[in-house]
Amino acid sequence: MMPAKNLMRMVLKNTMRSKRHFALSAFGIVIGIWFFVLFLALTQRAGGVLEAVFPVGEVQVVPKRVSLLGKDASKKLDDATVATIKARPEVKSAVPRMNLSFPAAGRGDFEGTDLKFEVGGFADGVDPSYVRGGNDERINEYFKDWELLKDDPNRVACVPPPRDPEDDVMQSPGKPPSGKKPVQSGWGDEPDAGVGSADPGSAAPGSAGVTAPGSAGSAAPGSGSSGSGSTSTLGGSGSAIAGGSAFGGGSPGALPLPPGRRPKPPPYFNPCPEPDRYYCDDTERMCKHRVPIVLSQTVVELYNNQFAKSHGMPMADKNLVNMLIQQRGLSAMRFSIGLGNTTISGTGQVTKKRPRRVEAVVVGVSARAMQVGVTMPIEYVRRWNQEYLGEDAATSYSSIIVTLKDTKQLAPFTSWIEDEQGLAVSDSLGRQFATVIFVIRTLFLIISIAILAISIINIGHNFFVQVSERRREIGIMRAVGASELDVMLVMLGEAAMIGIIGGIIGIGFAVGSGSLWNWVAAHKIPAFPFKPSSWFDYKVWIWGGGLVFSTVSCVLGGFLPARRAAKMEPAQALAQN
Repeated sequence: MMPAKNLMRMVLKNTMRSKRHFALSAFGIVIGIWFFVLFLALTQRAGGVLEAVFPVGEVQVVPKRVSLLGKDASKKLDDATVATIKARPEVKSAVPRMNLSFPAAGRGDFEGTDLKFEVGGFADGVDPSYVRGGNDERINEYFKDWELLKDDPNRVACVPPPRDPEDDVMQSPGKPPSGKKPVQSGWGDEPDAGVGSADPGSAAPGSAGVTAPGSAGSAAPGSGSSGSGSTSTLGGSGSAIAGGSAFGGGSPGALPLPPGRRPKPPPYFNPCPEPDRYYCDDTERMCKHRVPIVLSQTVVELYNNQFAKSHGMPMADKNLVNMLIQQRGLSAMRFSIGLGNTTISGTGQVTKKRPRRVEAVVVGVSARAMQVGVTMPIEYVRRWNQEYLGEDAATSYSSIIVTLKDTKQLAPFTSWIEDEQGLAVSDSLGRQFATVIFVIRTLFLIISIAILAISIINIGHNFFVQVSERRREIGIMRAVGASELDVMLVMLGEAAMIGIIGGIIGIGFAVGSGSLWNWVAAHKIPAFPFKPSSWFDYKVWIWGGGLVFSTVSCVLGGFLPARRAAKMEPAQALAQN
């Protein structure tokens, strides 16, 4: 047998000896591997985007929708239903979600822009352990039910900001300016004794002649959002001037304000310790931790592409949200939620409970948040549903997220859910898109394989021609002692070399054309939800697979011609003119 070093040298010289033969043999391989790598990288990126939007490995169990005289008569999802599903052998975990089932309105400040939005119907709660556990340290630290924390040293008495009668939901007050010591009252004085149990209608300390909102002839300092540039007005039906002094003091002989003009209120600052995380609750008059909120990437994309541009508002993305939190603290993403309020006109009365305000803060972006809405720890939603709608709303879940041990068990699990439990598995857009991507990927692979099959035939034809043209050369090799195996290895080595070089060129064309398309897409195609920065994901296995595929294809194409050359008799080959 020929030494490996001599064999390799001969293969290289024979491969590069005829550029025409190399070009004819490698052309089909280059085209086939080009599309093979390009299509696989494209569908790989599409699958990655899909998994970022939809958790494909999970199914959502929901009640079958039944309406009776205009009322929802669907089967109730409760703790018993969750326990029954968890008992199934194919189920790995079952996590309930609970929608906020009554009207609620949100208001916040984002980069100086006053945002008002609907929260009721666009918020749900989930067990914190379902969201935590990823790489986001803020979510892991802050996404929990802070009401369960006992002996919190920051839960101290405070005087909340008075309501502004011109605003249903006020902005979240900002923290005191740097260098100013936080105080409990928010206006710069200590609260009166027993402030923790004071009635909301009591007077705010330190404001002479000013009473809390809700009483006739009163005016109260409104809300101001730190950095928002907005200032609330004063409420009340009478004058805020008592005894000749304007809001918070002044000399008895001071001139009264012109009719119709109201005195400018003093600014109210968040009086709580750690104002980045805590706020003064309007009802309990105690400092409480803001409700932690996570957003989905879908919400961020919808805001950017459907709302921000049309309303002239700043763009946001996951990196910007994280950057704002890192640089400015959690308070950069705080906002108020008016429980019982709504931004939708004509809304019917769902509850008779008096609206109240709480504060929330976005702690991060998570793939496990509500797709179009906000997600918080489930106990907050449970308490609020019970407060505004009663026990039934506090024990009914909107859906149950089920993770199966094996996705192949989806069919029997779905049959059991629908036939025996009377429930339904929600049509997952993730599974539908995954099916579409699988079909597209299969189609692209078929096209690539068809091109490679044609290349195999082309290589076989070219090598048969070469064997005929090189009969004397092969005869001489055999005459000087080369075995049939040596001749076959030389021919197959040439085929493999064409496959390797052609595969590298094809991969280069795929990367180059993909980069060109990325540039065109970045500069010519308008932004849309989940538009990727790169449309192709060149995994190592795609590169390696393309190279192996090209080499094997060429070896298969050259096998029969190589076998024919190896079987050629030396005397017969040398007798050719």
